[in-house]
Amino acid sequence: MSMMELFGKQVLVFDGAIGTQLQSMGLPAGLCPDIWCLDNPEAVRLVHQQYVAAGAQILQTNTTGASPLRLEHYGLRHKTRELNLAAVRLARETAGNQALVAGSVAALGTLIEPLGPISFDQAYEIFAEQVKALAEGAPDFIILETFIDLNELRAALLASKDFAPGIKIIAQISLDHSGRTITGTDPQSAGLVLQSLGADAIGFNCSSGPEVYLSAVAELAKVVGVPVSVQPNAGIPHLNSAGQTIFPLGPEDFASFGPKLVGAGAALVGGCCGTTPQHIRLLRNAVEGLIPGDGTGTCSGVAGAGRAVTGLASRSQAVLFTEAAGPVIIGERINPTGRKQLAEDIRRGSFAVVRRDAKAQVAAGAQILDVNVGVPLIDEPAAMRGAVLAVQEAVVTPLCLDSADPKALAAGLKAFSGKALVNSYSLEPGKAEAVLPVAKRYGAAVIGLTIAEGGLPTTARERLEIAGRLVERAASYGIPRQDVIIDPLALAAGAQPEQVRETLQAIGLIKSELGCRTSLGISNISFGMPNRGFLNAAFLTMALAAGLDLAIINPLDERIMDTIRAAQVLLNQEGSARRYISIVGAKKLVHNAAVVTAAVPPSTSAVSAPIVTASKNTAAQDSVRRALYDAVMEGDQGGIIVIIDAALTQGIAPMAIVDGCLIPALDEVGRLYAQGIYFLPQLMQSASAMKSAMARLQPELKDVRAVDGQGTVVLATVQGDIHDIGKSIVALLLENHGFRVIDLGCDVSARDILAGARAHQADLVALSALMTTTMPYMKEVIDLFASEKYDCPVLIGGAATTGAFAQEIGAAGYGNDAHEAVREVRRLLSGNKNKGTS
Repeated sequence: MSMMELFGKQVLVFDGAIGTQLQSMGLPAGLCPDIWCLDNPEAVRLVHQQYVAAGAQILQTNTTGASPLRLEHYGLRHKTRELNLAAVRLARETAGNQALVAGSVAALGTLIEPLGPISFDQAYEIFAEQVKALAEGAPDFIILETFIDLNELRAALLASKDFAPGIKIIAQISLDHSGRTITGTDPQSAGLVLQSLGADAIGFNCSSGPEVYLSAVAELAKVVGVPVSVQPNAGIPHLNSAGQTIFPLGPEDFASFGPKLVGAGAALVGGCCGTTPQHIRLLRNAVEGLIPGDGTGTCSGVAGAGRAVTGLASRSQAVLFTEAAGPVIIGERINPTGRKQLAEDIRRGSFAVVRRDAKAQVAAGAQILDVNVGVPLIDEPAAMRGAVLAVQEAVVTPLCLDSADPKALAAGLKAFSGKALVNSYSLEPGKAEAVLPVAKRYGAAVIGLTIAEGGLPTTARERLEIAGRLVERAASYGIPRQDVIIDPLALAAGAQPEQVRETLQAIGLIKSELGCRTSLGISNISFGMPNRGFLNAAFLTMALAAGLDLAIINPLDERIMDTIRAAQVLLNQEGSARRYISIVGAKKLVHNAAVVTAAVPPSTSAVSAPIVTASKNTAAQDSVRRALYDAVMEGDQGGIIVIIDAALTQGIAPMAIVDGCLIPALDEVGRLYAQGIYFLPQLMQSASAMKSAMARLQPELKDVRAVDGQGTVVLATVQGDIHDIGKSIVALLLENHGFRVIDLGCDVSARDILAGARAHQADLVALSALMTTTMPYMKEVIDLFASEKYDCPVLIGGAATTGAFAQEIGAAGYGNDAHEAVREVRRLLSGNKNKGTS
């Protein structure tokens, strides 16, 4: 059996860290490590040889920084093709027939839209250039690693599928201590999205030690049908007194986690930062002969065998379709048919009503939101993209995109950072051919309507026959059975009453004979009838009893929602009694309280008079203050300007808006972010809304508060480090809190940081470093400040830094994340602007 034939059948072992091994051979700090594939190939070859000798079965190329964007920082973009080709050749020559080769592609080091400045299409083109060069060298895998943003990983995966055809793709994200990426993606959401896009293995690398990844591997293994990979760091690093980076897990301790990770479901294991050939040698010995688990403690024998989980996901929330949990509720309100205000909102491109409806439906219990922007004579692709972005900003639920225009579907699916559902396709001429290729490309599940060339079916058996053909047609485009939802059509009972029973019977037949999930648009049943809500609820009850999986409804209709909760109790579905009691029972208590209150005569006490006679103006001001607070909390960048104008019109002072509404809201966002309730997207959206508000208020504030009224902070990423994600977030938050921010950029020497601080009269300098190899430069900056007698506090932060490290090098403070960094700056500068002096 060849080495590649072992993939997915037994545990394979990756190599470990490359950069630190090259540094031990003399790679200078700050030099682009990838360039040694051209300038010092023997050193790179030697690292590969050491890992092959240690038993590594997959070698990764020395190209984690070899994307055009990263190479451009070093003036090496023109070397992209040459460097990547050389890297594959070095690994292939060393591997021989003893190991496979994986061409390594890492994250860009900056955020992409909607969180950052690079568009999805730009990211795709950047990744495509590197992948094309790697593919030319014919590696066995393309490995996408160290991604924290699922949307960026989607772009990289699409580029890999397009420009490395036939080469297997391993896609990996990096989790922090919370078990999510910094942008909020959990293992199951990542698994659903990446598998649907065509990844051949999915997993994790870098960031943390192996202990953090044990539960993540188990969660991922429950939902994917491909091998699970994991390459942890050798623990969280620190610097010793000599300025050396020390990883706490030695080879023995690291290898001891190997069997645990395999038992949790990993089929590919290896090491990332801090791991050496000795780590890999002992890891290989520890996992030899083991069989991957399936995430539940059961060994499957084949990685990913037999798993066919149906589900959707947003960037940070997965929805699995399981019988035990009951029906999945799809909110139908974002549809302009018969809704003039929503249609006009979509036509204008403001999407304020779209956002409002999205939040209202999720609050009412919707788990997925249907998005339809079918307004006549508009640019539907642009409208669909705008609506999808607006809904993603407002809520975290997965989406169902509803359009007959394949270009609109493509625009919406590209904009959605998750796995969506497409509504819908049929066997009518041209329908499947228009929808299914788009759904396949962007990894969407699909709803198939049981309509064929001859029109609507009349019996349950005819619906079943068409459903089988729908599944076959989807499979011909590469869409698996578990991603095909069948809609057996709810027709108007007033016109075709005999069809109601056929639809209900079809639900059971489709589920039992095809194994497919089913959906229905419930409100179709009552078209043209009086008291439609009552008829809808009655039909929904019957459909749920028949086994309906997805109900497309109006979740703002309390009767419908209570019907679902009651049916869940009667069908003994997971947690149903608890939900029924907490929601429906609470309504009863509120009703009883209202009855009692109505029976008590109104008080004539003078104490209640001020409440009754409170001025309308005060109430209006309270309302607009609350709206301002909510706009920041929800990241409503467009709507906040209108609310600011209303606040000023009502006489609320500009500083009262800032200090009484905006800053408290931003602080609350930071608190929720620190607690893991909000994630980076919400933090960035709130900060952007705050920035818009401050820009609008600037003319009113010019005579009240100086631009740098809170102090001047100079930011820089230290020498040798080109990452700026964390620094950019801190800069945005500091600006929103009233600080004057000077960003010196990335890879800034100690001398240039000192010069920049002096030139801008810094009150504080904040330093960032992502890599352990560049952390010592933070101490170099602090030592230079001391030798030059430049008295200015220095705050540090970054993925590998710690509070203990900050104390050790003499930093004035440490920011574990962006929110804490802002809090530390405020603490250090509170009432004491300390301009640096020489």
